[in-house]
Amino acid sequence: MSATSHATTLGTNWVGQPLPRKEDGPLLTGRDRFLDDIGLLGMAHVAILRSPYAHARILRVDASAAAALPSVLAVLTGEEVVRVSRPQRGRIPLPVSPQVYALAHDKVVYVGQPVAAVAAIDRATAEDALDLIEVEYEPLPAVVTPEGAMAPDAPILFEEVGSNILWHDTFPYGDVDGAFERADRVVRERVTIHRYLSTPLETFGSIAQFDASTQTMTIWGSAHQPGQEINNVAAALGLSPGQVRMIVPPMGGGFGNKTRPIYHILIALLARKLAGRPVKWVEDRRESLLALCHAADGIMEMEAAIQDDGTILGLKFRNIENEGAGIDFAGRHNLLMLSNIVNCYRVPAVSYEGYSVVTNCCPVIANRGIGKPFMCLAVERMVDAVARETGLDRVEVRQRNFIQPDQFPYDTPSGQTYDSGDYPEMLRKALALLDYDQLLVDQEAARAAGRLVGIGIACGVEPAGSNLSYGMLISGPSQLLSGQGEAARVRMEPDGSATVYTGGIESGQGHSTALSQIVADELGLRPDQIRIVATFDSHSHPYTQTSGNYSNKFNGHDTAAAIGAAGKVREKLLARAARMLEVAAEDLELAAGRITVRGAPDRSLPIAQVAARAYWSLNDEAPDDEPGLEALHYYRNPRTRAPDAQRRLPVQMGFSAAAHVALVEIDPETFEIEVRRYGVVHDCGREINPMIVEGQVHGATVHGIAAALLEEFVYDDDGQLLTTSFMDYLKPSSADVPMIETDHLETLSPWTPLGTKGIGEGGAIVAPAAIASAVEDALKPLGITVSGLPITPTRLWRLASQGGKRYPI
Repeated sequence: MSATSHATTLGTNWVGQPLPRKEDGPLLTGRDRFLDDIGLLGMAHVAILRSPYAHARILRVDASAAAALPSVLAVLTGEEVVRVSRPQRGRIPLPVSPQVYALAHDKVVYVGQPVAAVAAIDRATAEDALDLIEVEYEPLPAVVTPEGAMAPDAPILFEEVGSNILWHDTFPYGDVDGAFERADRVVRERVTIHRYLSTPLETFGSIAQFDASTQTMTIWGSAHQPGQEINNVAAALGLSPGQVRMIVPPMGGGFGNKTRPIYHILIALLARKLAGRPVKWVEDRRESLLALCHAADGIMEMEAAIQDDGTILGLKFRNIENEGAGIDFAGRHNLLMLSNIVNCYRVPAVSYEGYSVVTNCCPVIANRGIGKPFMCLAVERMVDAVARETGLDRVEVRQRNFIQPDQFPYDTPSGQTYDSGDYPEMLRKALALLDYDQLLVDQEAARAAGRLVGIGIACGVEPAGSNLSYGMLISGPSQLLSGQGEAARVRMEPDGSATVYTGGIESGQGHSTALSQIVADELGLRPDQIRIVATFDSHSHPYTQTSGNYSNKFNGHDTAAAIGAAGKVREKLLARAARMLEVAAEDLELAAGRITVRGAPDRSLPIAQVAARAYWSLNDEAPDDEPGLEALHYYRNPRTRAPDAQRRLPVQMGFSAAAHVALVEIDPETFEIEVRRYGVVHDCGREINPMIVEGQVHGATVHGIAAALLEEFVYDDDGQLLTTSFMDYLKPSSADVPMIETDHLETLSPWTPLGTKGIGEGGAIVAPAAIASAVEDALKPLGITVSGLPITPTRLWRLASQGGKRYPI
């Protein structure tokens, strides 16, 4: 698919215009219907009994009293689930996989794990019934840190695996040993990241209804990857994927969090037990924080081989990832880090050793950026450490090691190919945006007055569009799931408007607006003539196993599918018009709702007239022997591939970039941190809708700032989560973050139809590193360095009062 596909479309170019989002009207007026707005006749409501222990044997479950409660319709326990379903499948097949069912049966492995479920005529009755279920537990020792779980005497979570290490491997790329032998010095760092989550406004939910006569299951629910969810549910229930219909209404935010098929399986099992009656469950906020999912915490040990002038010759990483007690995304955080392992820098040799370790914490799944915020933090902390060790300026070290503009496309040691960029100019522009030279002058004056003011600098690539073949690094070449792509169907209606169906999911990013601009350009229409059917329905929307809304893939895959389908419709439309106007199709132009003979503006037809004949006049000779104007396009990214002999592969398919500059001030007595200014210069290639792009940059950056300073899931030694409400799990308000100042570069990707690159995750990837850099710079008069997140006033005060020099303690 090339950018020249617009050759026969003239007039307004809607792509590139900052049009208001068409999604906003229904959202602001309450006309959008989210999952909890769906009501079906005779609906049963579900409550879930959850484990109070992080690790315990289940000795007995007695649900008889709950089942006898009036208005209770069904009760499900782990013992029954094991009899009537199969274990959940992980996203990547593991060498030895834990047996995970929709309900715990022999033992529980994290606080909040579902143990039993009740369906009743309303949620209150179901909650009351939970109090009547008797569960006898035998508590077992818990382990909540990944290093603790790797200890020889650590309690084992899954006996069938025999270890708490689900996966471990090492990936050397390039001459790593030679790089360290040639180095003038070696810099060592240890960096940690904590558990946090983006907490979308709408929580996770599922509605299921089973039709016994056709043996089909319909599920309305939260999902980022509907194709994979359908197959996971079908496999667990012993059904064909063709017996599972999945409907995904527009989601009130997602950020990767809504990928928990185990709950769809649980609700579907209850629906099958109540054959014909719909069953509904929507989690409350405490359930969401406690047991839906978390982003992985991890421990990264690094070494950098450097020359005295700051040139980085090689890097070594050893990462221990805490997967919690789940298998949904086991290994994925580690493997996705291979996509930004060298970040923006020319590092010829790298080695990555990764561990996926289970603990008695909430299972880990995706969260905005999945793994890449930690890798960016680690690399940027190392770059600052190199500057500190050599006495060089932080900006100078970055400029010396940047990939240069004339080196694109650039192949990294792990097999990524960066498509385009100008990293030196990007950083220069970011520094100018906040007037860096003046900031340095002001900082010197502030320090002379005893104030702790810091300037943070961080740069990062933003990978987009996962090549799902990366799972083969764990499962081997037998893994069936591979590549990346998307599907779209476009139908031009008899009135000349168009309807678009894709395998993507609407969760607030403005995809419907962007798609309407793209398809309008392809068909010579206005965006308000394009309808995007945002509620995904597997009975009407085309999809593949890679379909969905995840991995920042919209820019190069959803767009390509829509352009492909619209292009086929355009060719049919022009072929019909050519017959009506008695000219060759290549002599026609599309513009402003009309088809015109090039050079003869008086010879034209309304698009609606041609479209109407395509449906009404079936005696007309059709160019493809088919009436109508409809087309389906399955796009497959041609650049995806399996790992090569050196286990290199493109983990992700496109690379945006951004430079962040942060100004913070720390109260020298309370150590409260104020972010006073924040600047971002980003490069996402061609911007489909600049206003939406700015919204994505602002939102993602606030996510990253909050992750660095506020949000944290805290467990005690017994595996009890101490932050289960927004009283304890702190979210940013408008008073906690400054106005984000932005600017942009535009280097086009040569590999996407419109020259676009991803934009949805970059702020969340780079901002934590920028804040860490700023806080460390502010604390420079105290000699304190920062090597972990989150950075909290209490911990800083404790460290300073004890005379410590490395955060965290």
